Amino acid sequence: MNVRLARIAYPVTSLGPGHRVALWVAGCSMRCHGCITPDLWNPDAGRLVSVERVLGRILALDPTLDGISISGGEPFDQAAALGYLLQELRTARPQWNTLVFSGYTFSALVRGGAAVDSLLTQADVLVAGPYDRRKPGVHPLAASANQTVHFLTERGKALRSRIDSAPLNGTDLALGRDGDALLVGIVAPDARSRIHATLGLSAPSTPERQT
Repeated sequence: MNVRLARIAYPVTSLGPGHRVALWVAGCSMRCHGCITPDLWNPDAGRLVSVERVLGRILALDPTLDGISISGGEPFDQAAALGYLLQELRTARPQWNTLVFSGYTFSALVRGGAAVDSLLTQADVLVAGPYDRRKPGVHPLAASANQTVHFLTERGKALRSRIDSAPLNGTDLALGRDGDALLVGIVAPDARSRIHATLGLSAPSTPERQT
């Protein structure tokens, strides 16, 4: 089983509580207007990698990390592969928690069928809903106010206070494979522009859905 992988970053603190590994997949059928990652819409973007290889790379990281966050692109467009990945990861790292971002609404996902359910049941926390640039985000993990945060498991519910009280516009600065700087986080467009200007980075071409 393969997954279309765009990038991995660690340790990340802006996409969930604690120090995490963040994984972005490529390919998105949602294509929200104003998405910050239109380069990840194409289903042929990124690299096609076996789930076993991705799992091996993650397990080579510091086991004291707190969890994994999966974004994109659209994770639920690759639900079966990512569900299998998280199932195997939970066996190897039972202390980790799992957070998944999606452009689909929660009601659509719960009606999504077996493949979608294989990923949904592995998520402790889900951020769901399409990005709407007309509705500024009011939650640390929601890029627009229409998006909803769901605490799906007891482990997820235990994280609620930490997640809800996290600062808005939290960011991490990462380096891509080509050496370019990457700004990671759920950041309002105006705040993102100010950060880019302060750091001397290239300004983003579009407002943000999720990074």
